[in-house]
Amino acid sequence: MGKKTFQTAIKLAVSAGLMAALYSKLDWSDIAAKLRGADARWLGLALAIMFLNTAVSAAKWRIFLKADGLAQPISTLWASYITASFFNLFLPSTIGGDAYRVADIGSRTGQHSRVAASILADRITGFLALSLYGCGAAFFARKYVVEWQHWFPLPSFCALAALAALAVALCSKRLMAIGLRLVPGTAFRAKVAGITGKVVDAMRLYAGRPRVLAGAIAISFLFQFDLILAVWAITRAIGLGIPFATFFLFLPIKTFLEMVPVSVFGLGLRDLGYAIFMGAMGFGSEAAACAALISAAEVLLTVVYSSIGGVVFICRKGNGE
Repeated sequence: MGKKTFQTAIKLAVSAGLMAALYSKLDWSDIAAKLRGADARWLGLALAIMFLNTAVSAAKWRIFLKADGLAQPISTLWASYITASFFNLFLPSTIGGDAYRVADIGSRTGQHSRVAASILADRITGFLALSLYGCGAAFFARKYVVEWQHWFPLPSFCALAALAALAVALCSKRLMAIGLRLVPGTAFRAKVAGITGKVVDAMRLYAGRPRVLAGAIAISFLFQFDLILAVWAITRAIGLGIPFATFFLFLPIKTFLEMVPVSVFGLGLRDLGYAIFMGAMGFGSEAAACAALISAAEVLLTVVYSSIGGVVFICRKGNGE
């Protein structure tokens, strides 16, 4: 068994194990019946928001690329972004499709390292907005939480601290040089040094342009708000009356869990996040069933949305792109 095959098998096992632990006692016929009875209008809103956010994401990505002299048409970035969502269905964690974006736009510009830096900056600003939402929600949404009120703001505050440390490291060649000493092998270390040097240069370029950062961060807040709105719409579709404000507190935790590359397509980790959410909201014995409903509806909508990315990928290949 190859290394990649083994890793995939482990991820499948983790996903299966988590879902079995959460859902083994559920009546899935009842879950399916409730999904069939979901309000199509709210589900349609959630799906529309997903497509809207593709355009929002492409606009933010273009800001970073343009700042580094690698401007691409918004239509090209939109196609790359939605195609990456298709690959996210099969690659580990929710950021696996970023590798496709690097390869796609890198091949068009001849600057793979700088494209990678733009995607990294894209991710960092997105996580910053999400973390700030979580921290802010700690002051106005915690009153709705039945259990663990004092614990839930902690992940967002930790994420902010980690982002601050990462930003400092990426903007400092000295710190990056210290980290490179840990890379084994002289030839491999030199290759990594060349790539990270370009990434650091790009990050320092962004840091020196306040308008670029301000514009990207503003779009990040819009993007994350839309994601929160989409999940809230899903809960409305299946008849869960959960206060909108609480999603700003809980969605960061669910998103951070999905990013951990130990499952396939976030399966199991996403469900765990929603189960914690439902438990904290006081759903008690119904928490697992509610988590299954939300997660299943989200996965179905994501598959529909990402399938469009597959169609775009085929069309681009047919056109020789």
